Amino acid sequence: MAQLALTKPMAAAATLELVSRVERALTLFPELGDERVTLGLTASRGVDGLAYPSERLIRLNPYRRRMVTYFTIGHELTHLVQTPGLGLIPSGEVQCDIWTLARDALFLDEKPCYLDIDCDGRSWRRHAHAVRQFCVSAIEVRQRNRRYIVWLREQLAAYFNRPEPYQLGLFDDTHLTAAQQALE
Repeated sequence: MAQLALTKPMAAAATLELVSRVERALTLFPELGDERVTLGLTASRGVDGLAYPSERLIRLNPYRRRMVTYFTIGHELTHLVQTPGLGLIPSGEVQCDIWTLARDALFLDEKPCYLDIDCDGRSWRRHAHAVRQFCVSAIEVRQRNRRYIVWLREQLAAYFNRPEPYQLGLFDDTHLTAAQQALE
């Protein structure tokens, strides 16, 4: 697992919970190897996070009203895997959202910023797992179709245009009732 180093300003501002969240997220990025990843503060309080792949540096904003989400942490770590970092996945913000959501369900705690999802933040929990599955499928589609983002957008539009799309929420039981299975 990559070793985490904090800048002096982040060391002064970070809570144990934030450091724990970043360390937990780092375990899901084995491609970063054992080298150091530096965690710093964002320069602007209006920015949730930034990444500097060539420096293996991510910056987070611990001054938000709520704890920095796993999604934000994962999104910034995913930038380290994109070009100009390791170059293992396509660069771009939408691509970063797709690969972050597909990587692990841990990153479903916040609606993505750049991938257009037709739900508000409150209803995100009901749809997060379905959107994640679409992202996983989109990455598979990319192997034969470079227009995978167009494909993904079409799938998401069809999903959200269904009458009352139902998906298990993040904290729902994994067993569907017979009535819910009949709807599927």
